Amino acid sequence: MNDKSKDERKKAELKTKSVVAIRREGGVAAFPGLMKPRRIQCDECTDEQRRELEGVLNLAARTCSDTPAPGADRRVFHVDIEEPQQKNAAESDIYCVWSLSMNEEETPEALVSLWKSGVPDNSG
Repeated sequence: MNDKSKDERKKAELKTKSVVAIRREGGVAAFPGLMKPRRIQCDECTDEQRRELEGVLNLAARTCSDTPAPGADRRVFHVDIEEPQQKNAAESDIYCVWSLSMNEEETPEALVSLWKSGVPDNSG
């Protein structure tokens, strides 16, 4: 499902201004609310949360296969890391710098949890 082999994929690296977009597509029925991506703003995360998020993304990149799951109506998770190209970038100046697509069956539970709930609050 990805253009690069596992050895060629670069690791996910999150910066303070990075935004992680996670979305799920496919399945028998279309529910537009579920297709809306979960957007995680890294500037709202602690350094520890950002490192944990990076770890989840890199785990997903290591475990995903390059072949689509057999059968119809499969769900696929798409993950993008977006970054502004300038310090005060407008919406149109934000670019995808890393992306991954993977079958729902091979998606790590930690990534599914991020899609459902966002980054857990570790302050308490």
